[in-house]
Amino acid sequence: MANMEKNNQSTQESKTTNANIVYSKKEDKNSFIMKFLVFLGVLIFFFILVYLMYYFFVAKSDIQTNMSTDKKLEYVMIEGVEELVTTQKYVSDLNYSMRYDTNYFKVFKYKHQDIYKNLKDERILVVVEKSSAPSNCVQTSLNNEFNNCYIKIDDYTELHYISKSTDVYKITVKTPGIFEYDEGIKTRINNMISTFAISTNTKI
Repeated sequence: MANMEKNNQSTQESKTTNANIVYSKKEDKNSFIMKFLVFLGVLIFFFILVYLMYYFFVAKSDIQTNMSTDKKLEYVMIEGVEELVTTQKYVSDLNYSMRYDTNYFKVFKYKHQDIYKNLKDERILVVVEKSSAPSNCVQTSLNNEFNNCYIKIDDYTELHYISKSTDVYKITVKTPGIFEYDEGIKTRINNMISTFAISTNTKI
């Protein structure tokens, strides 16, 4: 009888020990999960902090460099008629500035290009990018001291190469569908290009 009680006590102690081991393992597992979650939270917070610092001190600075400024009203000749238009100066991080007619164009960046898109027909584009002048250039008639090369690709596409010192820019003008409603678009684009100015002081 004493042996049976002793065996029951031993079995009970064994069960208690096993239960304690299982509980301890469960506690260790929960502790590991909590530590992992805390580590993950700290890591996510760190990445968010780095991104915010990059945005406010780097990306936002670039956004401010590429901006439209100096909006003004001015009279320009459009198809032989003097017209009052609103123009705005776009200052690019490609080291140039150019004025554009805000009633007809909007400007945005795409990779290493500045794209001036017509508001009424998005097929009409003026694209500015850094380049090198090809050998088959001819003198252009546009009134700009830097504008020294012009190539007509077809009825809808022409290239203007503008250079100063070692800086060369290619301005691609696309005007498909222009005969549907001319509205002096070519004159407005030529006026834009005539205001093109290269600056060596602008941040690249």
